[in-house]
Amino acid sequence: MLGLNLGADDYVAKPFSLEILLARVNACLRRRRGSPGEVFEFGDCRLDPHPHMLWRNGAEVALSPKEFRLLEYFARNAGRALTRARILDGVWGGDLVVTERSVDRCVNSLRNKVEPNPQCPLFIKTIRDVGYRFELP
Repeated sequence: MLGLNLGADDYVAKPFSLEILLARVNACLRRRRGSPGEVFEFGDCRLDPHPHMLWRNGAEVALSPKEFRLLEYFARNAGRALTRARILDGVWGGDLVVTERSVDRCVNSLRNKVEPNPQCPLFIKTIRDVGYRFELP
């Protein structure tokens, strides 16, 4: 009970079977990935993670795999301040040797594709000395 009150999503009481543990883990992963019908809309853009597509004004926008993962990560964490280190971990993964400047370059490229005016972004906001925040209307 204490774990749930401190923020845990679920728990398994001992003794437990491996099947129960795996079922609970799979349920947690499904919740984290989102539902199959989940679509993010912002401005004149529509991001649908399951067919892996972004549309702007009804036309498909070509994104690199990294740009798509970054935009999806932003959309799933909308309204949260995200450090560059957290973005690196969530999008690039911990195995790669890349710098935080890689995040900045990818954000710049993404802004040019989704922002009405990339010089004055509405959606991907820079938080000075921290990182970025994605704002959905």
